[in-house]
Amino acid sequence: MYILGLTTLGDSAAALIKDGVLIAAVEEERFSRVKHHSGFPYRAIQFCLDQAGIGLEEVDHVGHYWKPWILRHKALQAAKSAFMGRGMFKARVDRGVSQVSQSYLGMFKHPRRLREHFGPSDFKFHFIEHHQAHAASAFFVSPFESAAILTWDGTGEDTTTLFSRGTNNRIKVLKRIKLPHSLGQFYSAVTNYIGFDMFAGDEWKVMGLAAYGKPKFADFFREKVLTTNGHGDFKFNIRILDHHLAKHYEFPDAIIKELGPGRERGEDLNEHHWDIASSAQKVLEETALHLVGEIKKLTGEDDLCMAGGVAFNSVMNGRIFHESPFKRFFVQPAAGDAGCSVGAAFYVWNQLLGMPRTFVMDHAYWGPGFSNDQCRASLDASGLDYETLEDDALLPVVAKLIADGAVVGWFNGRMELGPRALGARSFLADPRRKDMREILNQKVKLREWFRPLAPSMLEEHGRDIFGVDHHDPFMITVIAVSEEYKDRIPAVVHVDGTARPQMVSKEVNPRYWGVINEFKKLTGVPCVLNTSFNVQEPIVCSPDDAISTFKRSNFDAMVLENNLVRRTQ
Repeated sequence: MYILGLTTLGDSAAALIKDGVLIAAVEEERFSRVKHHSGFPYRAIQFCLDQAGIGLEEVDHVGHYWKPWILRHKALQAAKSAFMGRGMFKARVDRGVSQVSQSYLGMFKHPRRLREHFGPSDFKFHFIEHHQAHAASAFFVSPFESAAILTWDGTGEDTTTLFSRGTNNRIKVLKRIKLPHSLGQFYSAVTNYIGFDMFAGDEWKVMGLAAYGKPKFADFFREKVLTTNGHGDFKFNIRILDHHLAKHYEFPDAIIKELGPGRERGEDLNEHHWDIASSAQKVLEETALHLVGEIKKLTGEDDLCMAGGVAFNSVMNGRIFHESPFKRFFVQPAAGDAGCSVGAAFYVWNQLLGMPRTFVMDHAYWGPGFSNDQCRASLDASGLDYETLEDDALLPVVAKLIADGAVVGWFNGRMELGPRALGARSFLADPRRKDMREILNQKVKLREWFRPLAPSMLEEHGRDIFGVDHHDPFMITVIAVSEEYKDRIPAVVHVDGTARPQMVSKEVNPRYWGVINEFKKLTGVPCVLNTSFNVQEPIVCSPDDAISTFKRSNFDAMVLENNLVRRTQ
């Protein structure tokens, strides 16, 4: 039985499972080359069908990550905002009318779109609540037989935080927090207050910048903006900081009085902005730990699954790892809305059809892959010089290039699902060089100086580098680096002494493990610097994408499977 899962607004994506096992999953942006692509994922769907070797007529069910008719609560919130100010009301109504007319009502046409584009099919179409799709994306692919499930983001239909419990092939909803109380909307509003762009996914920047500041304004945020209570939930005070006004870079007088005017886009960042980021990050973490404590009380479980955009906050996740009462936790690599395509498919299989769980997501490599012949055909057409080497010759050469200071574009196997490069479409460099962060951020990636870079390491050496037993194949936690390694790998250690690791398994990705191991033989360091293979664009997908990035960028070498390109000028 084939089940297709769909995400069709921002970060649109498709996933396909066969008899409860994931076959393919990919974001539409990787094909369109438009970041956070919003719209029906035609090309992602086609890839999934092609990967399985089927047509739409063989798909039995389609799961969609949204129930477009759940609008009452949002309408009531918009009406309430009229009593708080004309601007606040207008921002909600303008956005709401656009969403209902262009996005939500359009969802009812998705079954027809599928049949018109891909051909006749007798599939059954299921609209699934957004946060339950998130919960399914976390629990049903986790290694846990039972677990607490916490999903948190900006908002789904009306829910912003969902407390659930998963047992075998069932998820039971325990508690909801609804608009306007949203951790995701709080953090997005702060993102725009600091002059970034929430629609571009710039929340990453706030998290990175926070490490450089001091939480001088934490009391203000904690007492006036994002408050917790004894009932295990929280309140977001939109009279002081409003997500919908922040979309237009408009902010209430109450926050301007406390923090000063919001940063203008393009204005130099200074310590004041660092401190705002640090304060917001600290209060987000505290609130998250408060909620994690609540779900522990509700479930009594030892294991925790998380999903939703807030689950990408890896600094927060590090504190959950160290400080929460749970023994283990799981966040899959596409915890945001793109991952709801996976969740929607598994929700149909497990929750609606009652089928047993047989699949655990232990890697992220669910996108397109390309053969050596396909890579060579693209290289031949590009006019680039290259050499083809078998792995036993190639991997030591690549490791030597990295050890000698080169930045290498590494294109290997099937592409990652989710926003993190995990050794399939990565830039690799030497973590021992203190100047490598500046080289990559400013000369290659063309992005802000403070953006952190991450280590990919042999999983056998996790305790050596971090001093704790922690397996993270998806780069979803930030934890402290051991004193021994802080000075040995400065390019991937944040200013506060932490790093966001990927533990690489020889069984899961043997070629990537192999190049790191060759680097270890040369240097004694069992990790490389890893950042995504892209420059102001979605992560590269095809050989042609990689070649295009190589031609217009400034890095030293590129590996397309077994084909090595060195820059000659």
